[in-house]
Amino acid sequence: MLFRSVNYWLDKELPVFVELFEPGVNSPAFAENAGFQIFGNYSRMQKKKSVAIVFREKYGNNRLKYPLFPEFPELKKFKWFVLRNNGGNYGSNYIQDRLASSITEGLGVDYQRGRPAVVYYNGEYYGIHNIREKSNEYYFETHYGYDPDEIDLLKADNSVTSGSAVDYVALMDWLETHHLDNDENYAYVASLMDVDNFMNYVHTEIFVNNRDWPGNNLKKWRCHNPGTPWRWFLYDLDFGFGNNHSEYKNNIFEFATAENGESWPNGPEYTLLLRRMLENEDFRAAFVNRMAVLLSMNFESGRILSRIDAMMSEMESEVARDQKRWNLNASHMKSGLDQLKTFASERQAIVMQELAEYFKLLETVSVTLSVEGGGRDRKSTRLNSSHV
Repeated sequence: MLFRSVNYWLDKELPVFVELFEPGVNSPAFAENAGFQIFGNYSRMQKKKSVAIVFREKYGNNRLKYPLFPEFPELKKFKWFVLRNNGGNYGSNYIQDRLASSITEGLGVDYQRGRPAVVYYNGEYYGIHNIREKSNEYYFETHYGYDPDEIDLLKADNSVTSGSAVDYVALMDWLETHHLDNDENYAYVASLMDVDNFMNYVHTEIFVNNRDWPGNNLKKWRCHNPGTPWRWFLYDLDFGFGNNHSEYKNNIFEFATAENGESWPNGPEYTLLLRRMLENEDFRAAFVNRMAVLLSMNFESGRILSRIDAMMSEMESEVARDQKRWNLNASHMKSGLDQLKTFASERQAIVMQELAEYFKLLETVSVTLSVEGGGRDRKSTRLNSSHV
């Protein structure tokens, strides 16, 4: 039984003074008055909690103007940021959600950037947290310069974080009675959404084996001025990367396209869009071949293993102290990190097998790509779906 009488379930904001010291520097990079909120769902019950920091005029400045993430110096203005305790994987590892989302860098999929930090409250040591962006309408101000009031941002069930769900719900209602093997129907849907973005987003969820999706932890968004098509936002991948949170172990492509699943995690109302898109021959061929390409690029094992090592190296000197502070099981956490590495090494072959099974592929064909100059490939060549 879950009791909600304790104060960390309250939606309450407190005034705080927050400052950041960069490594090796004795003076603060910034020092600001701000608001402080407990953040997250069931991870609130952990002793080390996630918190959100918000900047408002009543405290001082209504934006933090500082490049929070050294990897992304172009991101210089923030309304919010989060100090995350690693959510559903607290006590198992330090990096999973940040790792899983960051492998999409370069694919045009929106995700929360991050970095590790050591946190103190009133001088008391609170250990390792991840500084993360908050997945609300202000994210799009930081990344695109869009007015937050012009953003429609919807959750998996089309509940509204910002703006309105009317047009997206109308599109889903239309798809209930229209099929996309008809090229005119497909062109209509493609005019309303960023197909390339959707494909890369779905492939990421599938690769990380997220079983708390698509009926949860899914967001889509668009901007009214300037007008943009619907795009997808990647967040909360705590059920992915080989953990044991979910009982669902079937072929991930069957899972993501189920017509009779439970409302959570994969009810038909949540799998409808992908099922309809895969009715179209061009999309289906591109979908198959795009996954094959990504398994050798963003999802390649060596790349992900290097990312794991790089992330852990940022905090390795602090791990023992954090584990002691929160009485975390060091052996269990080492096993959790090893599990991430095993997943990163073995997932590619599993995805290829399940891809071949679901789409009834006959054989694979090796393709070598050479590139000169800048830019990125936005369209996959139409190929016979019996080849990858």
